[in-house]
Amino acid sequence: MLSSDPKSPLTFLKDALMPGPYQCYLCDEEDVIGEDGLCDACRSMLKYMPNPTCLQPLDDITVGLQYCDELSAAIMRFKKHGQKEYAGFFTQFLSVPQEWNADILVPVPMHPFKKWLRGFNHTELLASYLSASTGIPYSAKLLFKTKLSLDQKTIRDPAERRRNMRGSFTADPLVKGLRIVLVDDVFTTGATVYECAKTLKQKGAAAVYLSAVTSPSH
Repeated sequence: MLSSDPKSPLTFLKDALMPGPYQCYLCDEEDVIGEDGLCDACRSMLKYMPNPTCLQPLDDITVGLQYCDELSAAIMRFKKHGQKEYAGFFTQFLSVPQEWNADILVPVPMHPFKKWLRGFNHTELLASYLSASTGIPYSAKLLFKTKLSLDQKTIRDPAERRRNMRGSFTADPLVKGLRIVLVDDVFTTGATVYECAKTLKQKGAAAVYLSAVTSPSH
């Protein structure tokens, strides 16, 4: 009898050599996890995010999940502790609607000094995985952070966050006429991505969208 199990031979081999449980990406505990990298408890706890209100100069936004403490801890393991395997996990919560007709994915850039300190830019990894899953090319050479600003997490006031980001970015003139999707992990007040979008449109970008993993409830 032919098997209807959709598992590939590589999956069968992995299951045979490394039977569960495996470590859940969210709670970081050993458990039986699904193909999404989550245990049943974490999967049932996650809430999908109704897209926040989009303000100019962004043209539209998609956000995957509502922010929570467990997501915060997982993002810190990704960004601060260099656990790059989280890029693939988080990418499943990013999306690019077909009606955007996107030309290119652009990761939200880090200042070169901060990137040197961390060793990588996590949003570049997210953009590369999203590119692989959507077929939309990505480039980290179209938008640059040139101002070494304060960490946004240390600033609570939204107006001060906007002032902190003002004039922080430059864009390559090659963005002219392109429909661009910014890729980021967390969308909070929007100060960073709005400044990115403004910079891109000043250089002639036709449209600028945002695809983010998570956002606090708005």
